[in-house]
Amino acid sequence: MASMTEYYGRMKGGLSSIDPKDMAQLSEDWLVVAGTGAAIGLISGAIGGLDKKVAGFNVPIDGLLSIGLGVAGLQMKGDTGKILKIASVAAGGSAAVRTFERFFKGAFHVKGELEDLGSGMMGISGHRFHGQNQLPGYGYGVGFGVGAQDRLVEAAKYL
Repeated sequence: MASMTEYYGRMKGGLSSIDPKDMAQLSEDWLVVAGTGAAIGLISGAIGGLDKKVAGFNVPIDGLLSIGLGVAGLQMKGDTGKILKIASVAAGGSAAVRTFERFFKGAFHVKGELEDLGSGMMGISGHRFHGQNQLPGYGYGVGFGVGAQDRLVEAAKYL
């Protein structure tokens, strides 16, 4: 088994092997990504959201921005083109997160069922928090009421 000194040595060796130029480049890339995020946030606040209906389809505005930045970055040479390509990836990531979040929410059909599970919790005295009498159930820890297990099973069906 390795000692703490050996782990410290490995960590120190790993950090000291990082090229300062690579570290500076990563910092610059993070600044570009943060600036892109700030610009997307400004656009979202100004137009009231990043998804707009066009011909019946939800179109992510930041996805369009990503395509535009990518094409412009490919046309330009040098550092400007590289910065625009990094900004394109950041904007595309923003659009992808929201798009796939909507997809998975729709696929899982979870629309508030899990929020009602807390209403079946019981206090130590055997009473519901809402003041209704109920026999204590046998669940994990103190407090699942008799009906809470049924609601948990019903909610799990939707996952």
